Amino acid sequence: MNAETLGGYERGDSEPDLQFLAMYKQRFSVNMNWLIGGHGEMFEGRTNTNQTPDQLDVELMESLSDRVAEIYRSVGQKPPIRRLAREAANLYNELSKVVGDMRDTEEIAATLPRLEFELKKRLQKADSQPGTGKRLA
Repeated sequence: MNAETLGGYERGDSEPDLQFLAMYKQRFSVNMNWLIGGHGEMFEGRTNTNQTPDQLDVELMESLSDRVAEIYRSVGQKPPIRRLAREAANLYNELSKVVGDMRDTEEIAATLPRLEFELKKRLQKADSQPGTGKRLA
């Protein structure tokens, strides 16, 4: 990877896509919960020995990213890939606030439609207010 690209991620000038995050997690054992939301230890395996490190469900993240892309398409927008990654992470964080066990696929399936609806409403509102900028969504 180009050092300037990595520097842009670290400075917050741009956001990595899900493939980069998965590679970063695998190569450096970075805790995705820490990287995306600032929760837990920076590196996996450095938590209390009585606890198991939090692991980000890669399949769930891929599914959330696909859902976010579909919501953007449904409102006629084509965001940059980094925006899809951000919104998928936001969905994950919102799910984790509401869902008791992030491994409970039934509870996630029951909760997700409401969060998707809220995202769609936010995107439509930003789209209907020219000049406010879609970045606010």
